[in-house]
This record gives sequence, structure tokens and C-alpha cells, in this order.
Amino acid sequence: MDLLECPLCLFLICEPVTMSCGHTFCRRCVGGYVLPRCPVCKDRLKQREVKSMKNNVLLISVIEKCCPDETRLKCHIQEKLKTNDFFTFSSLFESIVPDDQNLKVYRAEANCGLMRFSDALIDLDYLCCLHPNWTEGFFRKGNVLLEMGQQTEALVQFHRCLKLQADFSPAKSQIKKILEAEGMEVPEEVSCILQVVSEYLKEPCPITSLSGSQGPTLPEGLKHPHGDKAEGHGRREVNQGKHDTGTECCLSICQAVSFLPAAEEDEEMMMRKEDRSGRGTVSFSLLLLHCYESSLLFFEPVTTPCGHSFCKNCIERSLDHNLRCPLCKQPLQEYFKNRKYNPTILLQDIMTHLFPSQLAERKQVHDAEMAELSNLTKDIPIFVCTVAYPGVPCPLHIFEPRYRLMMRRCMDTGTKKFGMCSYEHGKGFADYGCMLEIHSMELLPDGRSYVDTVGGSRFRVLKRGQRDGYHTADVEYLEDLKVDGSELELLQRLHDSVYQQAQDWYQRLGSRIREQIDRQYGTMPDKDENIQASSNGPAWCWWLLSVLQLDPAYQTTVLSLTSLKDRLGHLRLVLEYFSQS
Repeated sequence: MDLLECPLCLFLICEPVTMSCGHTFCRRCVGGYVLPRCPVCKDRLKQREVKSMKNNVLLISVIEKCCPDETRLKCHIQEKLKTNDFFTFSSLFESIVPDDQNLKVYRAEANCGLMRFSDALIDLDYLCCLHPNWTEGFFRKGNVLLEMGQQTEALVQFHRCLKLQADFSPAKSQIKKILEAEGMEVPEEVSCILQVVSEYLKEPCPITSLSGSQGPTLPEGLKHPHGDKAEGHGRREVNQGKHDTGTECCLSICQAVSFLPAAEEDEEMMMRKEDRSGRGTVSFSLLLLHCYESSLLFFEPVTTPCGHSFCKNCIERSLDHNLRCPLCKQPLQEYFKNRKYNPTILLQDIMTHLFPSQLAERKQVHDAEMAELSNLTKDIPIFVCTVAYPGVPCPLHIFEPRYRLMMRRCMDTGTKKFGMCSYEHGKGFADYGCMLEIHSMELLPDGRSYVDTVGGSRFRVLKRGQRDGYHTADVEYLEDLKVDGSELELLQRLHDSVYQQAQDWYQRLGSRIREQIDRQYGTMPDKDENIQASSNGPAWCWWLLSVLQLDPAYQTTVLSLTSLKDRLGHLRLVLEYFSQS
């Protein structure tokens, strides 16, 4: 049952809420005050997001199936507390499970409502000794002591809260109220506040129990369920591993959760663990966490603000088409805008714990697909738009869902490359194109993006295909044929002549036109010392072709040439035509 404990109170999670960072807590643990940072990973949280978070639907189902009796009882108790029916709750508690430590916090809350502060303090003292790192528990204890008029003792508890969690603002506020009432100035820095409180108390702050002892001493006769590890139990750091993945498990959305009867479950997949609070043996039902169509296990699950969980790639694919939750249709514009698709740590831990072999197979499928997507000769993604050239910038505006997916995959695989071809009737795209490398990507709140790319290698299409709506191709890369001897001397003279012709044409352009060209394509590259150094030939040739804005079919023809001599011949004819006109 350790997996289902709240990292803050260390009790069974009640009304689980998943933060944007991926960590999950009880709603009551984070609902009493606004968390500026996650208590586990210290990631900064937006106040508006914390307040609007809904309960995690999938985890509620898991907890209800694993602990049905306790869940029903807690729901009944919470209803009584919400209506301030404290008398009914007190009798209910005593008649059902008077010794259940997970419910003592509710009894303490009821006793506070009935003004029975001493009884509330007994339960809180017991729980704080049992869980020495429960910040909210010490805060509750301090508030009870404050109600009882024990100001100094309350200050000790608030001091303890800040030592456990420096950004626990409610404790900081209470300390300021107490000390300012004594006529003292309270600094803003937490370290200074701790020092002021220590000086005010004139002794190192102890953690007192009702028996008068110092430190987290348990009541007599109570053995700590964690044994010798009780001191370090506290807030457990969870390994938040991120997996770069482009695996698309399906075009629909993930199944929330379903359960099989215990008799039909695989014995190897059953987890039976002894619950520490004496509830007996709890059987984890076999959780089938999968997608609707593919029946594949959740991979990198994320939770939306509305409380629904999906594979990261599934929700991304869905949001490409519609900025609403696929299950409850709640708007997710803000969630999409922030793009904090952090894995839900608790769901990952549950799957790792219960389905290690299936998860390993799922990861193998993902790794195989990543390797396939990373291949830059087979099934490379093709963006059908215009003719791109080696070394020339090609800014793009991405808005179609299929190309959003393509760009994500290029980034996820780390290649940051895709092919660019012009449209050709009857074929879908031309037989020749140019690889583009992504240099930067600006994501816009509505899903569109501005992508800065630069041309790389030229290629010839060998085979066409499709993947998830966008074109793909098997390609072979082109390189200029090299010459030597007398052929090289003639090629060099031709190169110098055409380069001078291009410079003369460029200088004859008006200053305004040249400024526009420089702004969009950069200045004209210098003449290369070695005209055969690059497999694509001199850079200025491609710059000139992009500036001239020729017919796409003619541009593709020149792009396909592997003879620098032929390419220079085409450029000479084009420059002569432009000079005459």
C-alpha cells in the first residue's frame, strides 16, 4: 500500500489531486493553502492551476478497488464533516474503527469543531509522532494549541513546520501574528524567521509530545510500523524519469481503467501486501491501463487539469485537433498553452510495480519506433510545400495537425530533420527535395508554431509512403560529381565568370530590394576558394536560386543536378534573361 500513500501526510491518498509537475497528493493536504512549489520536486506551481485542479479520476478508481471499505467509510465521514455534523461523526468513529490511525485526523477535525481541543490534541500528537515529517499535522497541532491559549507551544509547532517546509506560508503567517502581537518585528526571509523564533523561545525548538518528551516519541506501547526507518520515511523522493517518446499507441484516447475479477487474474500480476494499519491483506486488482483501440498499456501517462489520464502522445494527438478533454469535453486551452505534459509519477510507479514485463515490452515497441523514426534514409517525413536549397534558411508556419505531429517527432527523436519537396500533380510531391534541419521552434498558444530551418543534403525519392497523415519517402542522397585536371580549370573559369555576373546583377538592384533580400535570405555568400569542397557545390549558387524565385518545376530540375557545370550553365541563362528584362 506504500504506492498509494500521500507524500505529505503519508496516509492513504484521499481525493487524489495531480499537480502539473506530475506528483499526486490528497486534496485536503493541498487544499488548505496555495502551494507556491511542489513539496516533492520544488517545481513552481501557478496558484490558479492549483485551485482549479480536479481529482484524478483514474487514481480514485484504483484506490476504490484496492481499498473499497476504507474508501466508502472516508466518503461517508467527509460528508458529515462538510455539513459540520460533528456529533454524528464522533459516534460513527467510535463505533466502527476507533483505532484506525488513518481516520484519527478526521476525528481531530471533528473535535476541533466541537471545541474539544484536548481530545483533538491527543490525536494530532499521536499522528505527528507517527509521521515526524507531516508538515500539515504540526500546523494543525499548532492551531489547536493556539486555541487553547498555549501560545509558546503553538509557536514551537509553527517553527517546526518551516523547518520541514520552508515555503509553508500558513505557518509563516501564524508566526508573524504571534510575534507581532508581542511587539516584535518579523523579517520576510524564512531563515531569519527561524532564528528570531529560536531566540524568542531561548532554546532549540523541540518537538514536544503530550508526555513531555522531546522528539518524535511514540506513545508508550506503540511500535512504529516502519521500524527503524521511521525517521527517514517523511516525504519520499520519487524518481521522475522522463522518456522521450514518439510512440503513438492509437488515434483515439486511453481507457480510464478497468478491472478483472480476482479469479481471472494472472498470479504473477497480483500484488498482495500487508497493510501497516492492520486492515489485513489487501489485494491489488489487475489494472488494465490501456488505449481504446490498440489495447496497449499506458505509456508515459499524464493527467489533465480535469482529472483524466492519457498517454502523453495520445493527448497531444487529440489536442492537435480539438482543445478539449476527449472524455469530459472540458476546455484545455490553458493546459495546452503551458504544455507541461509531465508524467503522473504515481501512475508510472503503479505500472512499474504491477506490470514490469508488459511495460518493458511497451518500451521496446517505443524504442523500435523511435529508431525507425530516426532513420534518415527510409520513411523520412516529407513536408510538401516548396523547394528548399542547401544552406539557405527556410522559415515555416506550422498549423496542420499532421505537420504538428511531424515536428514533434522530429524533435523527440533528436534528428530535428525532415525532407522538403514541392507539390507535383499525380505524384503528391516531386522526385527531388532537400533535407531541412530545425534550428528553433516557437510554439504559439493555439497550437501553431514558427519553425526556423536551414537546408541540408539534397535527395532523390526512391519510394513514397505515408505515416499518420503525412507523406514519407525512402531516399538516396545526391552529391556533386568531382572533376580534375583540365576539366577543373575550365569549371573554375566558368564559376568565376557566372559569380561575377551574379554580383553585377545583384548590385544593379535597388537598395530597398537588396535590403529585403538581405533580411530574408542573408547577404550574398562570398566566392568559395575550393569550388568542390562541399558535396552540394558553392553556397552562393543556392542563395541565388532562392532569391530569383523561379518556377518550382525548374527549381527542382536545377536541384536535381549533380554536375556543377550544368548548374552554372542554368544560372548563366537565367541571369542573362533577368538582365535583359
